Amino acid sequence: MISESDLFKIYQALGNPHRRKIIMLLGENPDGLAFSELKRELNLSVGTLYYNLDQLGDLVHQKSDKRYALTEKGFIAYKMLKSDIEKIKNEGATSGLSGLTDTLRGVFFPRWFFTFLESKKNLTPIAAFIVLLVGAFACGYNGIVLNVTWIAYSSIPALCSLSFIWSWLVIAIISFLAIPPNTSEKLKRLPRYLAEVGLAMFPLAIFVVIEPFLRVTIVARVVVQVILWLLALMLISSALSHATRCRGETAFLVTALVMFVMTIAIPQLLVPPP
Repeated sequence: MISESDLFKIYQALGNPHRRKIIMLLGENPDGLAFSELKRELNLSVGTLYYNLDQLGDLVHQKSDKRYALTEKGFIAYKMLKSDIEKIKNEGATSGLSGLTDTLRGVFFPRWFFTFLESKKNLTPIAAFIVLLVGAFACGYNGIVLNVTWIAYSSIPALCSLSFIWSWLVIAIISFLAIPPNTSEKLKRLPRYLAEVGLAMFPLAIFVVIEPFLRVTIVARVVVQVILWLLALMLISSALSHATRCRGETAFLVTALVMFVMTIAIPQLLVPPP
């Protein structure tokens, strides 16, 4: 059975387009390919190709005849990648939007982003702390009460600041627990997921910072709010997909449902704007 660390390496490899192409080429050529053949097929510089081969680590090895080939772990990565490509092609065959689907998945569900952050063990918690601090301070300073998908106003700074933290915790914990199964192994990933969602809150932090400047124009305020909320939804969905190993579409639906339910379940604070 493949280990968690090996699975992480595979996700890292599949998160880079050059490495995906290398794995696909070597998977389709089990006897291996020479460096010159890889360079010609990929149209990469010598330095870039060497760098990406090195980053693939133990997924690729060089045979006695100097040809590059996949290791056993590399073939697992190849099968995973080929399976995903086949699914996309099959979906595209019915909708005629295969290329568009592939592009949208990469843009709106950047799971590779959180895979990259996982390799920088101290970066995510620090960045999340900064985002949450800025968001909480801006809410308190601007008198904004943020509650998941809607905002109100209050003259109590502590309430406003805590509302940003509340929204972060509600979205993160409920969405995480909503993806089965809740095993002990999965729960070990909860602290990192909390940090990833904290970082994914940065569009909402941006909104509460600039919101006072948008109050004079209702249309602009609504447009900016919708765009930033959707961006936050996409990022949180990606973090959920990465943490629970579920499909991006599933993570998106769960996150959107959690936001919707919390919006209608919590009474709105009808406080007039200052």
